[in-house]
Amino acid sequence: MSATEVAIFQKILTNLAAQAVSDLYLRAGSQPVARRDGELSVESDEATVSADFLEAILAYLLTPQQRQILEQQKQITIGYNFANRLRLRVSVFYQHGLPELTMRFIGSSVKTTVDLGLPPALAKLTSRQHGLILITGPFGSGRSTTVASLLSVINHRQARHIVTIEEPIEYALLADKSLLDQREVGQDVNSWEEAVSDLPNEDCDVIALSRLPSGQIINQAIDLALGGKLVLAVTESDSSVKTIERLLGQYKPDDQDSARTRLADALLAISFQQLIPRVGGGRVLVPELLLNTPPVKSIIQEGKYYRLNNLLQTSRAEGMMPFDFALAQLTQTGEIMQEIAIKYAHDLELFKALLQRS
Repeated sequence: MSATEVAIFQKILTNLAAQAVSDLYLRAGSQPVARRDGELSVESDEATVSADFLEAILAYLLTPQQRQILEQQKQITIGYNFANRLRLRVSVFYQHGLPELTMRFIGSSVKTTVDLGLPPALAKLTSRQHGLILITGPFGSGRSTTVASLLSVINHRQARHIVTIEEPIEYALLADKSLLDQREVGQDVNSWEEAVSDLPNEDCDVIALSRLPSGQIINQAIDLALGGKLVLAVTESDSSVKTIERLLGQYKPDDQDSARTRLADALLAISFQQLIPRVGGGRVLVPELLLNTPPVKSIIQEGKYYRLNNLLQTSRAEGMMPFDFALAQLTQTGEIMQEIAIKYAHDLELFKALLQRS
């Protein structure tokens, strides 16, 4: 990559980072596209991206080993430190034979659970010795940030051995009271299966998994939680209840009964979140928290998931947080515009009713 191309690339990154952009998209034949406050916009001041420029960026970003993986698998996701002050999550894939890049801008510091607006009951679970905490939501909802924040609570308050398996590593955590090992799939370990299968034999207390890529890994995460580890795992869904349905849907019909029992025994909580445009710019996290209380455990064991939504709405005194309730609160305080909030409500009639309450 020539000095001119390096300068252009660095200028784009520097300018967008200063504008609190969350994502950058580069594809041949188009101008760069950025995501601000959840909305896409073309960077009209930048030149059209050429295929040669993309290839030059890849030569600049990827190690020879990473380039080999890209050529073999036609896609790769890496972590990249820009100018020692900006962390990027870079995904490379192909379309019509040409590479495309998406880059996610990651904050340089880990926010506290209070700053993120997470329910207090979720942070309290970090003191538990074992069990499974699922962090869920759509892509781009800040799930990795939430996991980093929860791990930071443990790291600064407890003397425990924390192991993370990530693809890629997003937040580089500095050890405080805890011992920290962060392993990147594809760089420090060959595969998810290899990384997770070794964990039961390690002297570790807390495990964080940035993905649950297969039914096998889901099963192993549950095993680890049942075996005495505190496990934080990221998955993708559009509600707490649907997270349970999605996970258990990985099991064969004959295995459903045992799978429900194992998940019900291992689970501590499911934390769903969504980032929604904030009045005045930026985005605000809207949480949902389903705690595995005895009634929830019974419902999971029986497979009557349709009852969970009602239980979630009626258990706020126990620390649960229904999504529509949190959304209504943020709308009433003026953080989210009502017309925007309506687009995200899970139960529109319930949300409107909540807005009427003082």
